[in-house]
Amino acid sequence: MLARVSNIEAFRQWRLTDDPPETLVERLTSFRPTEAMEAGTAFHKALELAQPGEYDRLEANGYTFILPEDCELYLPKVRELRCFRQYGPLTVTGQVDALEGKRIEDHKTTAYFVAERYLDGCQWRFYLDIFGADVFRWNVFEVRPVEGSPKTYTVSAPHELEAFRYPALHSDCMELAEAYYEFAIKHLPRKEAA
Repeated sequence: MLARVSNIEAFRQWRLTDDPPETLVERLTSFRPTEAMEAGTAFHKALELAQPGEYDRLEANGYTFILPEDCELYLPKVRELRCFRQYGPLTVTGQVDALEGKRIEDHKTTAYFVAERYLDGCQWRFYLDIFGADVFRWNVFEVRPVEGSPKTYTVSAPHELEAFRYPALHSDCMELAEAYYEFAIKHLPRKEAA
């Protein structure tokens, strides 16, 4: 069985609630992105296509992103790399936004930056484990719609946040992957388990 790290993160969050399993099944099988998610996807695409240099704006997927003044982008050469790792009967896959040596770079967009939201998650743990990296760096951009200009957003300078490999990282990932696998076998249609 194949699972994306994002589905395992959704499972981790669901376990913190009293919601019935059907709530998570619905989330995993009937995903509909919000406007903020669509804008985030477009911003990721703009960064993926950009070359290092100075920019005042980026564009992708019909969206325009107005960058801070004197914005210089540093973008590692290795971008959008997918990898897999086996956790018992579950194959877990993740795709990094960028890889620089033993550091993973992950670009996020949000309306407001809250560090704990990222540190509490499992994405960084799985990515470090899957890619054999030691440092996970989030570049969190606050994006806000420009009033009267559809699909146009202002973008802040990124908040940088880092997390590091620790001794029990692999066993923590293994434990969560096994729990997700048990949930998926019991509740998800076979083709939707990934």
